[in-house]
Amino acid sequence: MFLCACVPLAAVLLTACSRDATPTAEAPRAVKLEAVGSTDGTDDRLVAQVRQAQRAELGFEGGGRIASVEVDVGDSVRQGQILARLDPEPNRLRVEQAEASVHIAAADLQQQQTQLAQQQAMFEDGAASATTLTAAKAAFASAQARVRSAQSDLALAHRGLRQAELRAPFDGSVVARLQQPDANVAAGQPVLQLEGRGRAQVTVALPSALAASLHPGQAATAYRAGAPEQALPLRLRSVSDRLDGGATVQALFESTAAAAAGLRSGENLLLALPQDATRLLSVPLSALVPSMANGKPMVFVYQDSNASVRRRQIVTGNAEGDRVQVRQGLRAGERIVAAGAAFLSDGQTVVPFHPATRLTGSASP
Repeated sequence: MFLCACVPLAAVLLTACSRDATPTAEAPRAVKLEAVGSTDGTDDRLVAQVRQAQRAELGFEGGGRIASVEVDVGDSVRQGQILARLDPEPNRLRVEQAEASVHIAAADLQQQQTQLAQQQAMFEDGAASATTLTAAKAAFASAQARVRSAQSDLALAHRGLRQAELRAPFDGSVVARLQQPDANVAAGQPVLQLEGRGRAQVTVALPSALAASLHPGQAATAYRAGAPEQALPLRLRSVSDRLDGGATVQALFESTAAAAAGLRSGENLLLALPQDATRLLSVPLSALVPSMANGKPMVFVYQDSNASVRRRQIVTGNAEGDRVQVRQGLRAGERIVAAGAAFLSDGQTVVPFHPATRLTGSASP
């Protein structure tokens, strides 16, 4: 009888315990959201570099020992000025050798001409055959060819003597001295680097997608690091067809403004392109999570309709600082999880985190 009474009591107790063990619903996770938009004004600026339109890397046409280098880095030069010299002795000897060859070839030609005249007279008198006359004509023609060859060798020897002096192709300044006197250089090996004056150009490496949206004549603005408030107007001259590193394209800008005269070759500028050309979206690096399937970057996009987040794969571009450009996958105005995305799951319910509300919530009415 006692056992029968205990069995219902145990069932009631087990039922009560099972009710107490029911898990409570997990509270929505608070996340920091950010509205997707274009990068701010500083991020839109690209690092560009100044160069001179006239520039040359100079070397001797023929190899040899450098006898002297007449200039050094920073020296101003005039067009036609001698910058460096090779040892002239080898070239002078080649000239003398070529002159001797010309004299020998000319003497042989004179001899062949005399023999041809004799064979012609003998053929007309019937004392020589046509075969002998033909051979004499061939020997004369060969002698003429040897004279022309010797004269060409002499002209090349004179050219080598002239090219033993390295001259400035334009007015400018020396920016690099790559060889020293008494060094032996090969033909074409750089000795000096020269740059002109006045017409500065600005080069910049652009993402290929951004470069495709530009066209020659388009305006841009550059800023010097030492004078960020002074704008230098530029015009796009050309865009390269080649991809550098498989991702960037070289673009060339020019300026006719007086301020461009003060630019120094190699100086870095901040280049601001037109807003319609730089309208690339960006997100914080902390918002990116790798896809488990292919490792490509993804973000969590906030859904206003049900206060949840959904994973979405995106295509990124260049990273600048703590942000990365977004080429595909997001629209301006969409809200994404800016931090803590690694702890979320697809479709998870969240609540936007507002620091000001959290700190002052107890004081709010």
